[in-house]
Amino acid sequence: MVKNNLNKDLDLNRYQDLGGITTKKLNLGLWIVSHKRRFVLGVIGFLIAISAIFYGYSLYQYVDYLFFGGALERLSLEQMATTSALDEAQRIKNTALKLEGFAPQILPNNGKYDFLAKVKNPNPNFFATFNYCFTDGTTELACGLDFILPSETKYVAVYSVDLKFKSSGASFVVKDVNWQRLDLHQYPDWNTFSASRLNFLVENAAFKTSEASGLSEKIGLDILTFDISNKTAYNYWEVPLNIILLVGGTPVAVNHHSLNEFMSGDQKSVRLAWPDSVPRPDQISVIPNLNIVDDNIFMKY
Repeated sequence: MVKNNLNKDLDLNRYQDLGGITTKKLNLGLWIVSHKRRFVLGVIGFLIAISAIFYGYSLYQYVDYLFFGGALERLSLEQMATTSALDEAQRIKNTALKLEGFAPQILPNNGKYDFLAKVKNPNPNFFATFNYCFTDGTTELACGLDFILPSETKYVAVYSVDLKFKSSGASFVVKDVNWQRLDLHQYPDWNTFSASRLNFLVENAAFKTSEASGLSEKIGLDILTFDISNKTAYNYWEVPLNIILLVGGTPVAVNHHSLNEFMSGDQKSVRLAWPDSVPRPDQISVIPNLNIVDDNIFMKY
């Protein structure tokens, strides 16, 4: 009875392994071992095919970017940058209130003429550079370029213009205004910033006409003298000065002067002369014309 059971054919499909390995897994393992070379070559071939697909795609993308996409991308970036800059400039231009120009004056100056006008910037958070012209109808008599700081009211002038015809009256035109917004990170308190850099003290201002100066017999010269001190903590390569002589609040003469290498704490004495006599002023205005948002005006050492 036992002998017959031992000689009986085994049915592997009824084999149950206590460890959980099925006959299918055994057959698979046996096939892999029996066909090891073909299996390894198949895996290698599959990986090579996958690699070829990915490398081919990458090469295609690189070539496409090099000859086509890259140029389009750079063009798009340039257009975006240009458009953004133009849009920002236009937005600022639309946001900022216009500069206000006041009635100009034409002042005689030794056979020539000085042109003077007042400009106001009503914007506390914008500064600008601008062109301006004094015109007679459609004729431009004299033009200049200047800057204006936030909330500033200032005089602008063109000096010693030789007019080819007698003007019946001048108009003042502001044009080509280039607005820039104050960076609040750089200028969190503009009033303190500007006051600390424009703190100049003018003293002992005196004006003498040619008769009073004792020079009338030699040459007609009006003499202006004053002292100016740099009370700021900054050294300046150059400090341009606008000088206005006024009678009853109305300008009667203008001049300009520059002080080179004006160091912190220094005092300079200035002596200026006007050819020909002008009315004796009751007010002398000496105004530093410093663009304090320009770092190049400061001496750094």
